[in-house]
Amino acid sequence: MLWMILTLMVALAAVGLAVPLVRRHDAARAARGSTAEVLKAQLGEIEAQAANGVLPAAEADALKADVKRRVLAEGRQAEPAQRPLSERTLLILALGLVAVVVLAATGLYLKLGQPTAPSSSPVAQGQGPLPPGHPGADVTQMIGQLEAKMKAQPNDPEGWRMLAWSYMQVGRNAEAASAYGKAANLDPHNAEYRSAEGEATVLAAGGQITPQAEEAFRKAVSLDPADPRARYYLAVEKDQKGDAKGAMDDWIALLKSAPPDAPWAGQVRAFVEKVAADRHIDLAGRLPPAPAGPVTAAGGPSMGAQPGPTADQVAAAGQMNPADRQAMIAGMVEKQAAELKVNPRNLEGWQRLIRARMVLGQPDAAAQAYRDAARTFAGSSADLAALRQTAASVGVPAS
Repeated sequence: MLWMILTLMVALAAVGLAVPLVRRHDAARAARGSTAEVLKAQLGEIEAQAANGVLPAAEADALKADVKRRVLAEGRQAEPAQRPLSERTLLILALGLVAVVVLAATGLYLKLGQPTAPSSSPVAQGQGPLPPGHPGADVTQMIGQLEAKMKAQPNDPEGWRMLAWSYMQVGRNAEAASAYGKAANLDPHNAEYRSAEGEATVLAAGGQITPQAEEAFRKAVSLDPADPRARYYLAVEKDQKGDAKGAMDDWIALLKSAPPDAPWAGQVRAFVEKVAADRHIDLAGRLPPAPAGPVTAAGGPSMGAQPGPTADQVAAAGQMNPADRQAMIAGMVEKQAAELKVNPRNLEGWQRLIRARMVLGQPDAAAQAYRDAARTFAGSSADLAALRQTAASVGVPAS
């Protein structure tokens, strides 16, 4: 009813504005008539004054000639077009048209309208809260609970770290950077918080080492010169600025300083060897012996310096229902995709991402990952062959 009332009010306002215009038409005609009468009266007065000798004959003739010219000028102006309908008739017609529009719109809405149709607002299009039953709704709710906890306990640095880690699992990297920054401000001597803040900032920037990220990494190194994540990304910064040799030297130095059981060493080693092969750099005798442990997840290193879930969180994940577990896996896959933007020269990482996309039922995203990887390894026939084999084995479209 509200829109109907508003429509009627607008139409009545329009009619109200039109009425004075209609009246002005008659006023203009009346004004033209009254002007001619005044001029004729002036002409008669001049003649009377000349006859009585008040005005000299020459002056009276000049005044009469002027008045006559004005009378003739008024007579030459075109008569305004006659209005076919009277003012009352036009007003009735306008009100009738308003009634027709309102009734027609009401009938059309009752016939075609869908009051229960979903909204096209950003919230309805998925940019707002997830509806109940959505696979990620419970995970989002858990993050919301942690956010509420931090509002109540804003001075808990470990709580901010857990919230930041949770944000990164669902791809909310900018918010993760902010939360890590709060944790670092509360515990200013913790290098891990600072380097994690820098990594989240890099991921939020699509792999670019921004000035904010550089500042976080340098603070981390000033607190702990051995912080592997900060050292790795500072080398990436050198590479992005064109200092390829300096970046390679720093990566090699990072590998040489790695503890024997460092979980990130295998990943960084594979990355360095791939970059060296692509750039035709001889690494003979420059790398330490390969670690015995498995290579960690692909992409910009999750160096192990900043732990992910605690033992309790792992146990809770094991008790998740399938929908929640699927949502968390999807978040991790998105994080892996973002990390590959930082370090695209990671063949195994791209292969894992392609397989994961297909497992999640995202063939279009898998095809896009395959194309991105193929562009990255365009100069290596062996790597391209491996990518084609992987894509074909899992049924990536157009592979």
